[in-house]
Amino acid sequence: MWKQAQAVLFDFDGVLADSEPFYRKSWNLVLADYNHSIPEKEYWKHWAFCGEGLSGEMKRTGLQVKDTEAARARQKSLYTRICENGQVPLFPFASAVLKMAIPKKHCAIASNTDSSLIMTIAGNSFDSLPPVIGRNGLRPKPFPDIFLRASDFLSVDPSRCLVFEDAWKGVKAAESAGMPAVLVRNGYNAGLPAPGAACEIQGLEELYLFLRGL
Repeated sequence: MWKQAQAVLFDFDGVLADSEPFYRKSWNLVLADYNHSIPEKEYWKHWAFCGEGLSGEMKRTGLQVKDTEAARARQKSLYTRICENGQVPLFPFASAVLKMAIPKKHCAIASNTDSSLIMTIAGNSFDSLPPVIGRNGLRPKPFPDIFLRASDFLSVDPSRCLVFEDAWKGVKAAESAGMPAVLVRNGYNAGLPAPGAACEIQGLEELYLFLRGL
């Protein structure tokens, strides 16, 4: 797959940045007003992996949130503050993987997170940073829009883009876009199946060792 690919698209949350615990923290701060919290395992499966979000939480648990847009806006404000305070860490090998991949292929970060927040988290943590394609008004994964925007930005046919994802929602988005996807295991998604993934790797270290051997 690496040989056939002209471009490599990296998801951000859960692949490069260990940000999902902070998304959960910000949502739990919002939902505390409703005497509700999201347990870790439920969050990893239904929010981070499947992408069901607040609507899914309401359907599964009977949670009643009258103004969902206000709740989402407050969560985004809380999460933005966390990002601005530099609390979101990168996964080990994230910077090294990008530094090694960028000279070899066209690269981009393609994420459900708005590009401004990605740039805030990235800060000066990466030696090399490829173009960032965030949600920014596009339909989120599992829709293919973000990956298709990235392939268009790089002027590479979708079939020649290789995706690295940590979640079913991203694998599904890649599949819908006509792109092969590699599932990156990160400790949070252990045991969660991602039908459609071309293969799996156990964290970014495995990709780092692969790239170092090229």
